[in-house]
Amino acid sequence: MNIQSHLFLLAFLPAALILWRVSRRLGPLAPRVCLLAAGALFCGWSSPLSLAVLGAEGLVSWLLGRQMVRDPARKKPLMAAGTAALLAVLAFFKYTGFALSLTPWEGLFSPPAWLAPLGLSFVTFQQILWLRDCYDGTAGEVSPLDYACCVTFFATATCGPITRVTELAPQLREPAPFSWDDLAAGLYCFALGLAKKVLLAGVFAGGADFGFARAGALSPMDSALTILCYTLQIYFDFSGYCDMAAGTARMMGVRLPVNFNSPYKALSVRDFWGRWHITLSGFFRRCVYFPLGGSRRGTAVTCRNIMIVFLLSGLWHGTGWGFLLWGALHGAAMCLERLAGGKAALPKWLAWALTFLFVNLAWVFFRADTVGQGLALLGGLFRSGWGPPSPEFAAALPLDALSDGLKFLQGALAPGGDALIYWTPLLALPAGLALLACPNPVEQAERFRPTAARLALTVLCLAGSALFLSGVEAFIYANF
Repeated sequence: MNIQSHLFLLAFLPAALILWRVSRRLGPLAPRVCLLAAGALFCGWSSPLSLAVLGAEGLVSWLLGRQMVRDPARKKPLMAAGTAALLAVLAFFKYTGFALSLTPWEGLFSPPAWLAPLGLSFVTFQQILWLRDCYDGTAGEVSPLDYACCVTFFATATCGPITRVTELAPQLREPAPFSWDDLAAGLYCFALGLAKKVLLAGVFAGGADFGFARAGALSPMDSALTILCYTLQIYFDFSGYCDMAAGTARMMGVRLPVNFNSPYKALSVRDFWGRWHITLSGFFRRCVYFPLGGSRRGTAVTCRNIMIVFLLSGLWHGTGWGFLLWGALHGAAMCLERLAGGKAALPKWLAWALTFLFVNLAWVFFRADTVGQGLALLGGLFRSGWGPPSPEFAAALPLDALSDGLKFLQGALAPGGDALIYWTPLLALPAGLALLACPNPVEQAERFRPTAARLALTVLCLAGSALFLSGVEAFIYANF
């Protein structure tokens, strides 16, 4: 089930919220039983048999975690066994095809998609964090029911954030009392996130898809705007999801860790990774970087550890060589920043501009189907003939319904309508850049006060998004 669907928005979410609150009258277990049922329905909606895989690995990871607590002398082999088992399941579903593509047996076998649990990459890391908490002795008491509720929690199942069971389970075990403030703040955050995904990311996806499909044959301006479109698309797509997840949880009285904090305001690549997918950075820092020695063994080892982390991050995001190159670029930039050690203090505007430019260019390999396609798109920046964007690029930006409206106005206002249909879609680019400066909805929700303006904005975002939900693609991070 997708959280950007009419089914989720109009049926599943309202029913889950009501049951979550009403079931409290039936006893302390009832809310968690209802939550587990809702999570199982959400995760197994498209592929019910995938729940068997999710349930099996969840049971194994919970048992291994509890055994580490009971028998600390064996925690190292148990931690290794549990981590290896979880990563083996992830590798089977996610990397089998890529591994076979490197051999003569390419295409011989493909893991059945109907067995792969929803959000497998995220739930795998969540369970590894649980094992790590048990290894460190900070897990606390978590029942099988608590654990199952955390693993299938529908607010985070699709794309995270990667939550620690030790932080989420107590909130699900003892739900906070119903609060109109939580409901209003959560709905506001959810509505703005949904609008980001449907109305903003959808527009920039049109420009990115148009340009990447024609990489190597674009004008310099179209190449540059294609790269910018994807930068804005992935920003509004992922930040929109994070807002929706946080808003959904907030309506239930649950607080999720902040996973997105205006990353395009970053003044360095290190600062960027302190703002983008914060829980993923935290996972790699705790489960990879620190065990490798962190920064305690000298500069050379530190840089090695950084590169390992970012290569693994690239591999986690996808199975193509472009993802590994993207991870290597970010790892190299982090190493260079560390070697510089603040010796060259730049003006803030220049530090921001260089960071934003680097992130834009690196995203090309994240999005490209092949490294060659990414290089072809970047090569377009160095051709001669800079000029206005092509009419074809401008026409690729509007959503279908808006495009039809612009075509109607073009005919009604002919001949002046030609300028309207060309320039109006292009205004989305400066508008998108301007929105990057706005506070995150999650930040706004923390100091939320109901007002007529916020109510109107919430209704407008929900209604507008509902009109354009049909045909909206899944979240980018849902593919990882």
